[in-house]
Amino acid sequence: MRKSDGDYLRLNSGGDILGITGYADRWGVRAGEAIAFHVSTVRAEYRADVVELLGGMTDPGATDLPVRPVPADCAGTHPGYVQLTDPGSYGELPLPADWLGGGACTVQLRFSPTLPEAGHEQVLFSSGDAEGRHLVKLAVDEAGRLGLTVRAGDTEASVTSGVELRTGCWFFVSASHDPDGGWLRLDVAQETGWQRAVQRDTAEAPATTDLAGARLGETYLAATPVWIDGARYLDHHFNGKIENPRCYARVLDADEVALALGGGAVRPAALVCDYDLGADFATTRLRDVSGNNRHGVLRQAPQRAVTSSRWDGRATDFAVAPEQYAAVHFHEDDLEDAAWATSLTWDVPPDTPPGAYALRLRIAGADGAGAEEVDYIPFFVRRPVGSAPAPVLFLVPSFTYQAYANERLFESGLQEDFMIHSMRLAPQDEFIVRHDEVGKSLYDTHTDGSGVAYSSRLRPVLNLRPHYHNWLSGHVRHLAADLFILGWLRSLAAADSAYDVDVVLDEDLHREGPRLLAGHRVVVTGSHPEYWSRDMMDSLSGYLGDGGRLMYLGGNGFYWVTSAFEDRPHLVEVRRGNSGTRCWDSPPGELHHSATGDHGGLWRFNGYVPQRLVGVGMASQGWGQAAGYRRLPDSHDERAAFVFEGLDPDEVIGDFGHVLGGAAGDEVDRFGFDLGTPAHALRLATSLELDDRYQITQEELLMTAPGQGGTENELVRSDLTYFEIDGGGAVFSVGSICWAGSLAWNGYDNNVARVTGNVLARFVAE
Repeated sequence: MRKSDGDYLRLNSGGDILGITGYADRWGVRAGEAIAFHVSTVRAEYRADVVELLGGMTDPGATDLPVRPVPADCAGTHPGYVQLTDPGSYGELPLPADWLGGGACTVQLRFSPTLPEAGHEQVLFSSGDAEGRHLVKLAVDEAGRLGLTVRAGDTEASVTSGVELRTGCWFFVSASHDPDGGWLRLDVAQETGWQRAVQRDTAEAPATTDLAGARLGETYLAATPVWIDGARYLDHHFNGKIENPRCYARVLDADEVALALGGGAVRPAALVCDYDLGADFATTRLRDVSGNNRHGVLRQAPQRAVTSSRWDGRATDFAVAPEQYAAVHFHEDDLEDAAWATSLTWDVPPDTPPGAYALRLRIAGADGAGAEEVDYIPFFVRRPVGSAPAPVLFLVPSFTYQAYANERLFESGLQEDFMIHSMRLAPQDEFIVRHDEVGKSLYDTHTDGSGVAYSSRLRPVLNLRPHYHNWLSGHVRHLAADLFILGWLRSLAAADSAYDVDVVLDEDLHREGPRLLAGHRVVVTGSHPEYWSRDMMDSLSGYLGDGGRLMYLGGNGFYWVTSAFEDRPHLVEVRRGNSGTRCWDSPPGELHHSATGDHGGLWRFNGYVPQRLVGVGMASQGWGQAAGYRRLPDSHDERAAFVFEGLDPDEVIGDFGHVLGGAAGDEVDRFGFDLGTPAHALRLATSLELDDRYQITQEELLMTAPGQGGTENELVRSDLTYFEIDGGGAVFSVGSICWAGSLAWNGYDNNVARVTGNVLARFVAE
């Protein structure tokens, strides 16, 4: 929708279910450094303080979050105000203000609309002055017709093409303004897709617009500037792909237009800019090959490494045929950076212990009545640079948090068939539905139906909250579940320094590599470490080979190939490929990541099969009743005796829990020699029968077949697995997201905690 419609930009407009929210400039900070926070609220003031998150919520009503206030120089009352967001991607072209010269011009580009009848204007190219009195604009109107508009003061002229714009087809356009001849001309041709009759049209209209001497200092692709309530934004975003935009400071004749339509180069002295979008894929740079060095910049992360008009299907990697990937896919709901003003900063004291923290925000209830409203902006504190590594390292699955950031899968209703509980949306979910400007997750689709391939942390992530009640699990998931593990580790460390814990994020491991893991006796994962980059996988593999130990305390881990941008560490990328449990498919030819060139999809098909790495891999998902585990013969092997110390031989493990009622549930992983589980690995225990809400994962099926539920398919299960690695390394995997919810049962006094504690004690001591 257009930003000028209603309250699209107003994050906390009156009547919203949330009155205050915000985000941090980073999710991890070292003790001794500073972290900045960006806050928006409808109240005139708010109170802020810093708290340490001591554990997770055991109450499904989200009323018992354990926290400890931390002295902070940013604590106190602060002035409140609403912060606005400007979503939608576009290109910024640094053309000189006098690029038109005498006022004549030709603008050419190729484009493929993905939402031609969006119900609002969509701008392909716009060049004008700051006041909007002089303008050259190429846009798709509300009815899906392409038009050229030229404005010179109070005089305006326009022309519209008769070519019907069709979703996904490629079109060539050459738009000219001739002040001497007194006309506008629009040449449009459809270049791809079967046509009943050839779609090529030349439309002309009279024009008395005089742009001689006009200073058009603001030139954009895929958007145009607007003023809303006294503030300036980019609006009327184009949904679709744009290829090779170029501008000339004169009118091209018919032969030159025909040459350009045929793919030829037209390079007169009047060439102002010529953008090759088939280069610099991992950056925001738009390369100008005109020789004028007017390199542009992409804003709000439109998608790169996408097929362009010349893609013939023979190459599926942009590095092999970059000229076939010379386009950028723009979306009106792209968001890389909310760009809110900094509200406050905390200088983290050097002696701050590592762990999970949050900026707690509080405002009075509506009209000063009722309970106060509270929000938490979570972040993690690392030890200062140069600190000796602690025995235990907790790896925060921050790439997974980012992948799920502000997901809205509940809108599809599909998951309800897999849920034992009634779906209940949290206030944060209700807010996300009302506000596209908080951005989408890698599980969602854009307005035009294409999959969201990039996700940023520079925005409010409302479902990344320690007090967030997850609609899918009916209780906690992701961060709120990982706090159960962190709370447990914290309690052990408080009693014995042998269990001292360091905390780092996926982003840290991706950036710093193997040296980040070196020196730690054991690495402990979160409950759902699903998204891993190749650098992370290489680092973990090297760590294990060098004698490191891993406790994989989650499910559906090491699943999706993930990339992060070197110049924009806040942004991650995923291409879904054409297999795996997913919410959208990557389009043909668009499986390679723009950030790294990695082939997207499952790690299973890209060199790191989870079973080979950690013994188990994704088997099933469902949100029916979770189950406990029964021990298998391997559990009585002397190699694994330490795991079950203090348990009876036939004791069911984890037939209880805060999430779905058991330790094996949500997304679960299985042991499998067929997929590379090491031959010497021990399958210690397996889940009791899961119901038919749990279905086999899609990549396990070669063809459709009945009988794929938990009561019929023996592959629908979770397996506890243990194996050693030559050189002193070892891996213990639980293969279930729900394990964390059972770990915390009865104040960590239960057999899941006992098994987990036995393994940690052995791994730390060895």
